[in-house]
Formats: sequence, structure tokens, C-alpha cells
Amino acid sequence: MQDQALPRYSVVSKAPPHYSTVSPSPALDHYSFSLKSSKGNIWASVNLPKKDHSRSYSVNDVPIIGEGASLIIGSVKLNLKTPETIQRITMTVRGRAITGANEGGSHIFLDHSVSLWSKEQGEPNAYRNDLTAVAGTSTSSRNGKLLGSYTFPFSISLPTGDADGVALPETFHERASGVRVRYELVLKIGRGRLKSDSKLQIPVVYHCRTTPSPPSILRQHAYQENTTAPGPPLDPDGWSTFSPVDCIGRLLNSRTVILRCTLSLANPLSYTRGSFISCHLRVESIDEQALDLLASPRTTVLRLSRRVKYLFDAGQGMQHNGKSTASVPRYEILDVGQTIWSHDHDINEDDSRVRYLTGEIPLSKELPPSSDVSSFGVEYAVTLLPFESATFRPEGATMLQTHKVQVVSDFAQGPVPSRRVPISQIEATWAASARESVNAIAASHSNPFQLVT
Repeated sequence: MQDQALPRYSVVSKAPPHYSTVSPSPALDHYSFSLKSSKGNIWASVNLPKKDHSRSYSVNDVPIIGEGASLIIGSVKLNLKTPETIQRITMTVRGRAITGANEGGSHIFLDHSVSLWSKEQGEPNAYRNDLTAVAGTSTSSRNGKLLGSYTFPFSISLPTGDADGVALPETFHERASGVRVRYELVLKIGRGRLKSDSKLQIPVVYHCRTTPSPPSILRQHAYQENTTAPGPPLDPDGWSTFSPVDCIGRLLNSRTVILRCTLSLANPLSYTRGSFISCHLRVESIDEQALDLLASPRTTVLRLSRRVKYLFDAGQGMQHNGKSTASVPRYEILDVGQTIWSHDHDINEDDSRVRYLTGEIPLSKELPPSSDVSSFGVEYAVTLLPFESATFRPEGATMLQTHKVQVVSDFAQGPVPSRRVPISQIEATWAASARESVNAIAASHSNPFQLVT
């Protein structure tokens, strides 16, 4: 999966003749975003520290915030050459799912505000940079007018979920998708009834921090020793083994055969992007020729699919809850991984009517973690398909079995799993499965999420 360029943001102040500029200086150890007057003078700015000083920054960089970070820390600076009517200053962290070019297609799932100062608090002398008294300052500030230079520090505790407590999605922007997830810091300077408020919208990138539960003791030991993890017969706690399902079809255009498939996925059913999903398949049939022809790494198909779901509307007006009355759910489904199989020779079962396969589904580092807020969600499912061979024509369902899984951002504590499949084979598999046909799915038979268990 290719890296996508970060989206560009247009930031416009609502207080003519003021306008905003979002151009952090790469030469500084902080980002600086500013509001300018009609003469080009900076009268308000937001400064955010750059946390990673080990790398160089460009002017197109945007701040990165992440779940688990204690606080979003920064400051708002005012440089007022003439008395200005200012009644309040607030900072807001906002998250939106955007499906259109205007606000009608914008669904807010996070809106967390913090007050930096308001006129009810009295004169903001504690925030003044120039301690020299300015004539008329006392009277002006009580009337809501400020003059001079001020610095208002802020620290915002980032919520870990939306209003319903659901984990927040990561920043999401893919060229082929009809939805984007955007986060921003919003500085709002209230200027009273006779003037429009000044607003500065600062794009930020949000990275979530999610981890799976620990694997079984035997699987952890295998990771620690860098050995192959035991299969379902030896470590039942380390696997989720699902109910058997029959694959029925015509073999060699001469007879009907039945192959009973029992799929197992490594526990827990939550996997770290950049790693892999361990899979195991038991195939049983009374027709040994069918087993020889079909129960093989080349003909056995187990895929990982991703579904992005969002609310779509055509620019209708928004309600107070952030949803439009015309919003309808829309889905985009994409295959994002396929199992690389091999024969499992570690199971010593002297039964000619049974074959065992073991495999891995490589997970790209670019996969967005699973999430599900009211207006946006990312889901994953593993789907077992009928055997694919020129000698076999399946009957009935186009999908045998589908199981929902989670994709997370970080590894669990403890030893990290090491893949058994060569990276060259993984890259070849990704190239072969890079089919970017991700339009909304209408036919239920082609939607693996209809069968999710």
C-alpha cells in the first residue's frame, strides 16, 4: 500500500479584515500558526512544541497528537497595537468525518473545548508580557478591550473517545475513498456582538494507541524462543477454532465432492498492523484425490477484507447532533491481505483423509486500526472462500465462512512475534491482491461482512 500525502487544509478567518496563515517554521523548535491583520501584521498566534527534535521538519509538516499523550501543550500569543474588543479566548480539539466539499458533508464526532480567558475573569494582567503600565489599560480591559502583548498557555487533555466513549479513529485520508477523517485545533477569539469572531483552524494528525490482549503462554514462549508457535491440537487456548464448514463442488467435471474445512485463527482475534495473522486449516474428505488436488497452498483462499463505513449526504444542513437528516450509511470494501499457506508437517496424524495447512496473513503497517464512532468506522474480517482450481467448480455460496477481527496499532507487552514467510513472498502477494475497486457494495453476496460472526 503506497503512502498517501497528507491532506492540505484551507484555513480562513471569519473576522474581516483578518486572515490566517498556517505555515510552521522548520527552523524553530515549535510550530507557529498565526492570524494576520489586513496590513500583514501578526496579531494572534498559536505555538505548539515539536516533540521529535531528532528529525528535520518541512513547512508542510503538521503537528502530531496521539492517544496516551498526557496533554496537548501550547500557548496563544496576542500582540495588540490598538485596543481590541475581546471577550473570550477558547481552544477546541475537533474531529470530523468529511464526505463532501462543504460543511453539509461534515460530521463532527469530537468537539472538546477549553477556555483560556474570558472577560468575566477580569483583567488578564497575569498573562501580560509587557509589565509596563499602558495608559487606559485598566478601563479598556474591563470593557472587554485589550491592548499590548499577552501569552495564554494551555494544556488540553485529549479525550480517549467520542461522546459515547467509543475509541477515536485515526486521521484517515485515502485517495480512492469517499471519506476523510480530519482533526484540528481551533482557536476562537470572541469579539462581541458588533464584530465577527476570529477563528484559526490548525490541522493536526491523530495517531491512536491500541494494543491486543496477551497471547497464550505457549505462544508467548514460542515468540520468546523464536520458534514456531504450536498449532490448535497442542495449544487450544492459543487459537479460536470455528465450526466446520463444508465446501461442495464438482471435481474434474465428473463427480460431486465434499471437503470439510475447520479454520483456526490465533488468539486473541486482535492483531498489530505491520505483523501478521496466524491461520490454521484442517481439511477432511473421504475423496483422497480431492484432497490431493484442492487442499494445497495454491488453491486454498483465505482473505482479509476491510470495510470503511460512513454517513454520506449531498450537502444537506446539519442538525445539532452533527448528523444530516439526509445522511445515509455508505460502505467501501477492499481486500487488504491474503494468506500465504504451507503444509503443516508438525501434526503427526496418520489419516489419509485429512490435510493440514498453516499460514500467515501479512498486515501492512499502513492499515488504519479498527474503530467505530457514530459517523465513521473501520472494520476487518477474515473470509474463507471455496477452493480455487481449474479442476473444481464450487456449488452454492461464494463464501464459506467470515469472522470479524480487530487491527490495532501497537504490540502487546512481551515478546514480539516474528514472521515465517519471506518478505519477498509477502510483497508478491500484496502486489497480486492490489485491486483498488472499492466502490460501495450493494450486492450482499459479494459483501463478506454480511456473514460476519
